[in-house]
Amino acid sequence: MLQKYCTLVLFLVVCSTIFAQDFHHRQAESVEELLYKKDRNKALALFNKEKFLVVENLRTNQRNRYFVGDLLSFKTKDGFVFADDIYEVKDSSFVVTALNETTSRYEYVEIKLNEVTRIYKRPKRKVGFGWQSFSPFGYLVFEWVAWGVSPLQNNKWPIAAALTVAQPLFTVVSNQFRSRRITENYRLRVFQSF
Repeated sequence: MLQKYCTLVLFLVVCSTIFAQDFHHRQAESVEELLYKKDRNKALALFNKEKFLVVENLRTNQRNRYFVGDLLSFKTKDGFVFADDIYEVKDSSFVVTALNETTSRYEYVEIKLNEVTRIYKRPKRKVGFGWQSFSPFGYLVFEWVAWGVSPLQNNKWPIAAALTVAQPLFTVVSNQFRSRRITENYRLRVFQSF
């Protein structure tokens, strides 16, 4: 038995020395690689000499950057909603790749900045019931298992039932706050890094 453990330890030591790399032989990461790891958007703004879109909040001075290849969801004045990749950014417009459903092909659509009315932060969530909707009842089950309080005799079950029924309402409210309207407080602009 001792021989098996010694063989295993010897095997692990040999493997660790084979695959280990000396500290002084390691390649140091460049400043660009470190910046890309820390914040991709800031690194792209520094090192990419291309134009990019910026949605800025003038009240809080916060900016969200969208570069070529990023997914942008927005609504135009005509009522069309796009959720496509940015192909090119020009001085006063940008080009997205959109799927034409009649021909089943991707086409390039040029959108002017003043045609955009809303920018969406995330996709729309579906309203419905799933197994996660019944998660408020989990605490009742926990009390039943841990302390022996029956879920039917527990006085917290109306709260759990109300939270379960209100789950679709929470989703509807969340969907209402997923977009930013382009007004005097929110602006869509084109920037270029130098």
